[in-house]
Amino acid sequence: MIYINGHEIVLDEQERLEAWTGYGQVIKLAMDFIRTCPTDAHNNLPWYLQYSCFWTDPIRPTEWPDNPAGKFAWAITALLKYYPYSGKQDLLDIGIAMLERLWHNRTPESFVWGGVPYSSAHPGTGIYFGARADGEYVSEPDKIAQVGKAYIDFYKLTEEKRYLEWGEHCAIVLAEKLHRGDAEHSPLPFRVDVRNGQVIEAYTSHMIAVVRLFDDLIKLGKTQYQPARDLVWDWIATFPMQTNVWKGYFEDIRLDTENQNRDQLSPLETARYLLDHHSQFPDWQENVEALIEWVRNTLGAQPFFSAIPIHEQKFCYFVMGSHTARFASICARFAELTGNAKYREMALRSFNWATYMANTDGTVTVGIDRPDYYNQCWFTDGYFDYVPHFIDGMAANPEMAPDDEDHMLRSTSVIQHISYEPNRIHYRCHEAKGCQRLRLTFLPKKISAAGKPLPRRAVHDDKPGWSVGKTPFTVDITPGEEEVLIEG
Repeated sequence: MIYINGHEIVLDEQERLEAWTGYGQVIKLAMDFIRTCPTDAHNNLPWYLQYSCFWTDPIRPTEWPDNPAGKFAWAITALLKYYPYSGKQDLLDIGIAMLERLWHNRTPESFVWGGVPYSSAHPGTGIYFGARADGEYVSEPDKIAQVGKAYIDFYKLTEEKRYLEWGEHCAIVLAEKLHRGDAEHSPLPFRVDVRNGQVIEAYTSHMIAVVRLFDDLIKLGKTQYQPARDLVWDWIATFPMQTNVWKGYFEDIRLDTENQNRDQLSPLETARYLLDHHSQFPDWQENVEALIEWVRNTLGAQPFFSAIPIHEQKFCYFVMGSHTARFASICARFAELTGNAKYREMALRSFNWATYMANTDGTVTVGIDRPDYYNQCWFTDGYFDYVPHFIDGMAANPEMAPDDEDHMLRSTSVIQHISYEPNRIHYRCHEAKGCQRLRLTFLPKKISAAGKPLPRRAVHDDKPGWSVGKTPFTVDITPGEEEVLIEG
């Protein structure tokens, strides 16, 4: 018998790795744990507001630097995918608590980098002002961009203007600090002393977060960010996409001023951007495949019963569940758009490996390697930067989604409201433009947008209407309106 983290492995007839449980169950276990997350008696704060990780044997917080900016940004990504998927609104209060705490712990306006979030913090305090390896009063501009986008996404959800204002403030600070960059200097530094602007580490390849923030503001009519957005994208296309110097994301990694580290997050998230906007990039297919293969060749482990686990980075060379799930989600989306069966198979097996990090008690271990990683859970790697990849994977491959429940798997617009009833689903989008994908337990008899019936189409396109996919009952909807009603 062979086990991963206490789960006996499951193999198919061809001895390829299967999941130990369904992807829907993995998501449920993880998110239910967040609902009931332990709190500290001394301040009554849940662990996710003050710790980056915790031990499982016995369960207790880990005294390791907290990572509030990146962790909370991933949490908003997770919550805004999980809410449409589940219809459970209670976890959105967690997002509010996170964003409000980030804002109230921001840098003073008198600092050179004023009014922005901190990327790290001392554990067990819920107070953020930096910590090792960043250093106190040091932050990471790419995390500022991630948080800025999270603020704007939450504005789209709630229509509360303060979140838009907070997100745009992050963009204003970043735009003011931009420079052209070169092979050794990104347009914004990786680490900076927020008090005086001193650059602590000059290079990070994770500039796609900045592009996404500017994109969101441009889409909201703030076109003054177009030159800044183009400057950053041009740098990505000119340097890391050509040199493959993909490094500079994790805030607890030691200084790397000579750019020797390599990680998987920045190339894969750049690939995700190309996939999300593939119509804008004639060479997207070639570039995405190159990024996938670079990660597989540089940070992929030896296949385990056909599954390819992914190491986090060179400086922390351990295979981990969240990063394997990220790799799988990119492969799945690439296969969906290209019909490439090789990448569909890679996605399936890597997702299956990642399921073995989840446990029946809701803990999600970061990896498998002793002495630490089988016994340690991170709120990013086990929850907020883990769950979204499974939802994305099910959207690309609906047969992976539960067939006995109704779920929205994908939306190109933020979903402000959704309610699930037997044979009836109602939802409201932030904007009329966009499309949604659901897997249902029933074939719709009627789908209406703003009270008007939508035509059923043989092939899904950008015209208002709906279509049914090959996997029962996968439904793609282009509503052309904000309010949608599905009836069966």
